[in-house]
Amino acid sequence: MSSAVDWEGRNFQALMLNQAMLGAITPNFRMVVLSRKDDEWVIKFFLEDDVQDDCDEVEDIMCQFSAYQDFDLKYKWEVLIGNEALPKISQDEMMVFRRKEYFD
Repeated sequence: MSSAVDWEGRNFQALMLNQAMLGAITPNFRMVVLSRKDDEWVIKFFLEDDVQDDCDEVEDIMCQFSAYQDFDLKYKWEVLIGNEALPKISQDEMMVFRRKEYFD
């Protein structure tokens, strides 16, 4: 997303992603972030452990997300696995989901 943010488009995509994630999020999902780079939407899924069922669930989420679109949307997704501290999101990113985490 650029400094001239298309709020309507951004909020619509966040809503569609939220809807696609309903019932799919497990305790292994740490955070989901939506951003836009040039003409392509980027969705990052942060998982704690490499669980095949959750990776399959991400594919299902993205299939559902695509089905909600009323036009040919350019997008890609990434799955990042680890239990290190989550990155801070930039102004160009939108946090769509984040679980509550406790640290000692």
